[in-house]
Order: sequence, then C-alpha cells, then structure tokens
Amino acid sequence: RSRAARAAQSRPHGGDGAMAEPETLKRKATVAVNATPAGGGMEEGPFVCHLPSRPDGMPPEGTEWRAWRKNVEFRGHHLVLRGRTRGVDYVGNNFASAGTPAANACSYFVARLRRVGASGQKAAAAADAEESDPEYELDVTPVGGGGIVDLQTRCHAQEYDAPAWDGAEDMNDPSVRAKYNDRLLRAFSSAKRQRKVARIQAERRVDASSLAAPDAMRANLVAATAGELDARALAELAGARRNIPAHDPNATNPHDAYPLSRFPLYALADRTKWRDFLSAAKKPSKLESLRANGDADSFVLDLVPRLLNDAAMASDTSSQKEAAKALAFLDALLAFRSHKGVVVERRPKKRDGDEGDGEKNDEMSDAFAPLSWTHETKVDTITQRAYIDTFMEQSALDVSDPAGAPGEPRRFVRPKAMSDLVTLHCVLMTARVSGWTVDVSALAKRLKMSVKDMTPLCRELGFTMGRAPGKKADGGGAATATLKLDGEKRLRDFLPEIKKRPQAAKKRE
Repeated sequence: RSRAARAAQSRPHGGDGAMAEPETLKRKATVAVNATPAGGGMEEGPFVCHLPSRPDGMPPEGTEWRAWRKNVEFRGHHLVLRGRTRGVDYVGNNFASAGTPAANACSYFVARLRRVGASGQKAAAAADAEESDPEYELDVTPVGGGGIVDLQTRCHAQEYDAPAWDGAEDMNDPSVRAKYNDRLLRAFSSAKRQRKVARIQAERRVDASSLAAPDAMRANLVAATAGELDARALAELAGARRNIPAHDPNATNPHDAYPLSRFPLYALADRTKWRDFLSAAKKPSKLESLRANGDADSFVLDLVPRLLNDAAMASDTSSQKEAAKALAFLDALLAFRSHKGVVVERRPKKRDGDEGDGEKNDEMSDAFAPLSWTHETKVDTITQRAYIDTFMEQSALDVSDPAGAPGEPRRFVRPKAMSDLVTLHCVLMTARVSGWTVDVSALAKRLKMSVKDMTPLCRELGFTMGRAPGKKADGGGAATATLKLDGEKRLRDFLPEIKKRPQAAKKRE
C-alpha cells in the first residue's frame, strides 16, 4: 500500500506547483487511508497533468491556471485546462480523439502520504532512535475531469477565453447552433483545424459569386419545378397507373370492377373455342373429345364443369357465355405465357416449281411468314398477331435502327411488366369462372410459379388471401384468393395503398 501511495504521489499535478518528498516507511508503520469524496465541480481538483515540453515536467512559477467545462448536458464532464505564462500557454483537455472519458471522476485519483502522531524534535528523535512505530495518513482524492490531462504548448496568439453566450438563444435553431459552433471553433481549435473547416465550408457554399449566371439558373430551376407534384399527388397518380387489367376503382361488385368487355382482345372472342367449352359443359362426351384432341389446356378443361355447377351461372345464359369466353381467353393466355417471350419473323422454304424431280428445295422465300408463337390449331393466326401487338414490343435494336439492313427479320420481345400483366389476366379469367375465388395453389402449379410469388400479384388486384377449408389429406388447406366485393365497399378499398418508398439508412463509417 505504501508503494502505491508513493507512486500516486509522484505524479505531477498543477494544483499547488510543488511536491513533498516521499518518506521512507518502517515495516511496522501504521497507515490510515482517508478518502475525500468529489464535490462534483472542477474547482476542487486536483488536476493531474502531463507536460512533456518541460524538462522537469513542472510548469514555471507564476503560471495562472483556468478551466472551462462544456455547457452541454451530455458533455458536461468535458473540460479544457489552460495555464498561462508570459510567453506561452499550456492547454489540454480530457476528451482526446482516441476516446471519450467516462463521466465518473473516480476513474483516476491522487494520493498524498503524511506522517501524524508526532511533531518537531520529538518526531525526529523518535524516528532516529526507532523507539516507536510511526503513524501515517494517506489522503485519497478523485482527479478533476476523470483523467490525466496532456498539456500542449501554444503561443499567445490563440484566444482561449470562453466565447460569449446568451442563454436566451434557442440551440434547436440550426443557424444559432452553427454560429455557436463557429465561436467554439475560433476559441479552442488550432489554426490548421480552422483552415480545414473553412475550406470544407467554402466547397459546400453555393451563392451568386460561385455561379456564372445565378439569375438564369434560378429561373431554370423555378421553371423546371413549377409542375412538380407532392408525395400525396404522386401516390394517387401511381395508383391510377397501376400495371393491372382495366378496372373501375369505384365499383362495388366483381363484374363491374373487372368487366370482361374491357379485355383488350375481347373483339376476337368469336375466333376462340368458347362455344366448344360451353358445349363440353353440357355434354361429357364433348369434353372427353377435347381432352383427346390435345389442343386445349388441361387446366382449362378442368374448369369447364363449373360453367353449370355454379348456381349464379346455371340459370343465366348470358353469364354462361361470358364465363365460357373467359375460359377461351384463359386457354390462349396460358399458351401465350408458356412461350419463351421472343417472336422472330421467319421465311418459309420455297416450294418446288415446274421441276418434277421430287428433290427438296432449300432456298428460302423472299416474303416473311405470318408471326406465330404456337400452332394455329390452338390459337387462331390473327389472334396470335393480336397478342403480339398487345403484349409485346419490337426489339430495341430494331427501333434504334428503323432502316436496318434490307430484308432483315423483325424481333418482338415481351418485357417483364407485360409478363406480369398476362399473369394477372390469367388470375382474373380463372376468377370469373370460379365465382371470384381462385385456387392459387393449382394456378401457381400450372404457371410454374410458387404460391409465394403469386400472392403479391393477387393482392395487386385487390384479392384477399386465405386457405381452403378442410384437411390437407382431403384436398383442403390450399391457398385461395377471393375478391370480397359485397355491394358496399369499393374496389379502391381493397387495392394496396401506394406509399413513399422507404429510404435506406446511411451506412456507418
């Protein structure tokens, strides 16, 4: 304990400018430890300082010391210590850039050892004769500022007095805070730091002196932003331009919300197989004939019996026809979606002319064949071209070079947005036949998609996701989507709300 006391006492500090020599303790010496609690202020001290610029580590005599504390609540334990002499100042703080010290002032302490119980000649005689056991007291005091202050030598050109502060100013005002930060920068920062901050502020500043034609730029900015919409107006505009089939957001029943007559290819319904599907719903033999033929999709044929099983369509002939047309459109949409999404013009081979030798002619015809993406027995040729014009677009290479090389074939591609729109049409066509409740699990399997990927597409149409009743072993538990328009709520109440895109948090350096 005595060695620790001497080590603590040997630290230089700026309290009184002098130190007492440590005493040699006897083996039987008694030491009493007195701890002086901290008062919470910086005036009590003592401040433990490190002054490497002085050979003896002590400031010269007559040094005037002064300390400042930050007037911010969560930085109140930060202090700046200054010792002023005739030539230079010794300046230090307890919040070095390496880390912020703890607010607890007992992180460091100063210990002073003194002898008690004897005085004057009696104490000296007793010490020389070793006739009695001496007694000592070790006074322990917390260090002011909670750490050792490294003092730097600076010239008098710097002004370290506390800047003027008006307590009535509002520190929540950015302009007031910026002004106060500038005063602190001028008062306590080095000249190098001030030049760096001034250079950064000059690079950020944009005013009339930094622009070639500020009035013209301002006029251009005002004109460019005159018609801009706010976040609410942009959300409403985006809602009106949703990438979903034609719909009426104010409709209160499913048939008015998504009318089949607004399907882009509704005018070509007579070129589809809707009459065959309606006849197959009444005659099982016709249905088996369609299955054996193989031109119709098996998923569509499984839905044919619902044309008569549904109570709403059984007694309404017009509803049966509309549902049959929806099935025919679904059959063509499934075939179109199964296509790879790229259609290129092709030239057929020339037929043998007058030569009757029976040899094959490998020469290509000069004229292009009609655009096609499936066999004409499944979808009519004119209907195939209509699907290309509706859901595909010409390749960007052909559009950028409209002249191109003479006789080069055109190339049509289906973008991602149009592929999603075709999928949404498939969902709606299935819903029209299934009483506006879609078996998402079965449809996803046919489209070779997962239920997880189908769920957001169904919700874009305003459908509500659910599960089929019953156990999974009995065919229940499948994912379903239902359009719950009961005549009171409108379609816009079920459509997902378009919100402002959340911004990613700034990455920490």
